[in-house]
Amino acid sequence: MTAPTFWGLRRFTDRVAIVTGGASGIGLATALRLAGEGGDVWIADLPGRAAQTCKTHPQLAPLDLDVSDEVSVIAAIGRIIETSGHLDVVVNSAGVVLEGTTQDTSLAAWERVLSINLTGTFLVCRHVLPHMIAQRRGAIVNVASDAAIVGQHGQAAYCASKGGVAQFTRAAALDAAPFDIRVNCVCPCFVDTPLLGGWIAAAADPAKARAEAAALQPMGRVGKPGEIAAAIAYLASDEANFVTALVLPVDGGATVS
Repeated sequence: MTAPTFWGLRRFTDRVAIVTGGASGIGLATALRLAGEGGDVWIADLPGRAAQTCKTHPQLAPLDLDVSDEVSVIAAIGRIIETSGHLDVVVNSAGVVLEGTTQDTSLAAWERVLSINLTGTFLVCRHVLPHMIAQRRGAIVNVASDAAIVGQHGQAAYCASKGGVAQFTRAAALDAAPFDIRVNCVCPCFVDTPLLGGWIAAAADPAKARAEAAALQPMGRVGKPGEIAAAIAYLASDEANFVTALVLPVDGGATVS
């Protein structure tokens, strides 16, 4: 299977990219977008998941990665540098969702969510930046959430983790700017991914849950993975060469309604 093309765009020719959480959802849509524009794309996910996805999408290269494990992060980035010689684009899309109020969230659950969503983003950035600084080129796009901008009932750990991703993005962008490296993030709302599908399937009335999710968006529908991927691709491309520290809602207007 070949990667789709996008209006003749080839913004990532000769660029090497890694997409964490790339085996499904927004991560996979982004990986296919970057590859479709000429990129050499590695998808990183929990052991076995990336390899399974690459059976269907052989234009992508698989990596086993646990973003919450620093040793795993170092090994994955090292393999890319050893194999490809450079790393130009990083998309931090790995994440988990946890339903739970402040009073109901256990410490273990809190630490798990933050270790993946926030610490995982930090670890990947921390260990990729020395390579990007050496080449004085690079673009990092973190995937946060509308929960980084507005509070949401019953999602204490998730809101904290994604709010942290947004603020970390701003800080990292300032650290990286002197080296011509850009760091931005996107904030999606409900997007039609396996993650949302699992949440809907677990509801007492799945049809009602899906309708309610769509109704929360001013545009009257949930987002599509490819729509988020398009925003990520722009921020990762040379078209956004003067854009850094941006926290961009891609949410159908949800955060201003």
